[in-house]
Amino acid sequence: MTAILDSPRVAELTQDTVLKFLDDFRLAYESGEDRFFSFFASDASCFTISSPTRIDSREEFKRSFGPAFAGPVTRRSQFMAPEIRITGDSALVTCHNRITVDDVVTNLRATYLIVLRGGHLKIAHMHNSPLPLPVAPVTGPRDVEEITVLEERVATAAAQVGTPK
Repeated sequence: MTAILDSPRVAELTQDTVLKFLDDFRLAYESGEDRFFSFFASDASCFTISSPTRIDSREEFKRSFGPAFAGPVTRRSQFMAPEIRITGDSALVTCHNRITVDDVVTNLRATYLIVLRGGHLKIAHMHNSPLPLPVAPVTGPRDVEEITVLEERVATAAAQVGTPK
């Protein structure tokens, strides 16, 4: 089994250190580096879109996600509008995450609980859920009755003013 490396040491938890951590996390994901798993605490819990149940440790996450992660693919991840709430030695990050693997795009809601442990930031909990595809609003008549009423009004107006010649 490959050793999990630690993330860089940080003196305190701030907005800037969390943003830097997220950027390093994103780069490790995009490059497919094994160090991606080092961003998680050993006892991290995860809800992912690829597992129907909660994952209860970094090693379990690595066993389930590692084989798919190791493949030669092009990955891109974008954290959009992250909101960071710091409380003591913990930061709660919520954002939308757009992930592209080869040509497949997945839009997620993402929540990360990041903790400062022994001078290192770690993800203690991750929760991803898929965002549904946008749906175009319905415009125009929605049922047969509305269509019939519209046809009757057009017919009545045409009878009164005539049809274009």
